[in-house]
Amino acid sequence: MGDIREERAAQNELVFRTVNEQIVEISGRFASFLSDIDVVCECANASCVGTIRLGASRFAEIRGAEADFIVLPGHERTDIEDVVERHEQYLVVRKNPSVVDAVSGT
Repeated sequence: MGDIREERAAQNELVFRTVNEQIVEISGRFASFLSDIDVVCECANASCVGTIRLGASRFAEIRGAEADFIVLPGHERTDIEDVVERHEQYLVVRKNPSVVDAVSGT
């Protein structure tokens, strides 16, 4: 049962990642006017509507690692991920390899 919840949580985070990638793509068209963007929290909670403001280039760095996600403080799930960076406005969490493999099908 725990594995199913972990996979569902990771899938929720991937949905939020996709939304954020679309935000970055749209924001890129206005890059000369914007330095910061608002992205959605990529936590496992499907009903979370929290947003995080950070630089578009910083978000690109974080999303460059397949297992890394950006979440609001307090939204981390230490049973399925590790906090790898702490900032005042957000955390960067890294999914445990078994969860990433289960969701990606490897």
